[in-house]
Amino acid sequence: MSMNARTYRGKTMKEALARVRRDLGGDAVILAAREVRRRRLFGLGPRGGIEVEASLTMPADPLAAAVRAPASAVSRASASASSPPTGLGSELGRIHTMVETLSRQGRLDHWMLDLPSELTPIYGRLLEADVPELLARQLVRMVADAATPEDLATPGDALRAVREALEDALAIAPPIRAVSGARRVVALVGPTGVGKTTTAAKLAARFKLRQGLRVGLLTVDTYRIAAIEQLKTYADIIDLPLAVGRDPESARQAIDELGDVDLVLVDTAGRSPRDEPKIQELGELLARIRPDEVHLVLSAATSQRSLRAAADQFAPARPDRLLLTKLDEAESLGALAAILGRADRPVSYLTTGQSVPDDIEEADRSRLARLILGEESIA
Repeated sequence: MSMNARTYRGKTMKEALARVRRDLGGDAVILAAREVRRRRLFGLGPRGGIEVEASLTMPADPLAAAVRAPASAVSRASASASSPPTGLGSELGRIHTMVETLSRQGRLDHWMLDLPSELTPIYGRLLEADVPELLARQLVRMVADAATPEDLATPGDALRAVREALEDALAIAPPIRAVSGARRVVALVGPTGVGKTTTAAKLAARFKLRQGLRVGLLTVDTYRIAAIEQLKTYADIIDLPLAVGRDPESARQAIDELGDVDLVLVDTAGRSPRDEPKIQELGELLARIRPDEVHLVLSAATSQRSLRAAADQFAPARPDRLLLTKLDEAESLGALAAILGRADRPVSYLTTGQSVPDDIEEADRSRLARLILGEESIA
């Protein structure tokens, strides 16, 4: 081990890398990585984990970092050190040697021994972006099985192939199809704090100011006085009619009272995914309103587990679209991939900030894939 190298351990590779970054920062160089197995007395105690050696400087002898690896891994690590991949970013260059060495030192649950070397850094990139491990594995395996050597000739080619596979896995919905003279009712549902009210205002301004449609706002969020006041403020600024529904019957009547409008946007009260009675109540209200579309609004800054839970628990509201908010607040967007492959709930819109009406965009398959892979930033 290099004099400047330090050893970090974790239950998973991501946990070990996170400790490296906390200690050494983003410029750390991965020198070696290995699976550590421990003997367990009577089946008790930890099973083992991942051990990573890292340093702030590259060793003078690039082979020293792989001294415990098989000869084939040493030669590949040496080649990688002498000609690091280009076009994938400096971070991939830093983890490339680690991935090559790790994949030959013992089978780990989230690494694949038979993965082409051109795809190993991209697999690592997917995991670093918090793409669910199973989906990341499926994506690179699909590319590995279908691609020819020419398809993966350069790092850029390999990245493009994985990006295209990711694009194919994303389910995208068309934007709201509101037209003059045909009233369309669109409801926004979701957990508390995801930005439903602001998103309703963005959509309302977009359809009125950019498409010249007559838009009405309906709030059934009577649990928070601030929610009604917030939506009323937006309605006054954009010059839109606003109605309030306090129960299923009055909500249906309120839609009719909005008059001759082309689009009604319904802002509902936020619900905890764990509050099944309230979500059932929301489903009953929507059944009475009979909206044409129900968009489940979820925050991109939420964990993968919370996203899955919300997508499942809001089923009684019968959402047929996903609307993703707060992309600008998320450290990475890979967790979104956990819920983006369902054709029955394709993604309709993305919001990227608080500005009304600017920070909202129609979901685009290529744009979303690039954001997940870190090829584009939220602008």
